[in-house]
Amino acid sequence: MSTELHRRRRKAPKGGAAGPHWLGQLPYLIVLSGVAAGLVLCSFHYFRKGSVLIAAALLFGALARLLLPESQLGMLAVRSRSIDCWTLVVLGEAVAFVALSVPPMNKTGLGVAAAFGVLIALVFLVRGVRFLLSARGGRPARPET
Repeated sequence: MSTELHRRRRKAPKGGAAGPHWLGQLPYLIVLSGVAAGLVLCSFHYFRKGSVLIAAALLFGALARLLLPESQLGMLAVRSRSIDCWTLVVLGEAVAFVALSVPPMNKTGLGVAAAFGVLIALVFLVRGVRFLLSARGGRPARPET
């Protein structure tokens, strides 16, 4: 007897969607911009406000993943609905917990946190530009090694 494993494949969205293509990426872009804005706030010495904004963006992503169909989620739909929702909720709650429980830092700690936030923001910016350029060219981005 041989047992075959059948993988459940995700169905592609049906053609002729009512909205434009970029509208399907809107929840992902909202989460991504919320995280980026939170990192910018953290880099300008507003650690608590930035971290709370990041947590809110992650929790919004969990809510969007829970309520919207996969055709409207873009890159928020990675794995199954329950795994994506639980991952975003746990990460959002962890960031919110850290934001509300860490005591205020001194000036040196804020400088290091600001430098780290700017570095992360630059990485996100470079990745976003690479993604947009690869999407416009119609070819996939080169895999990193």
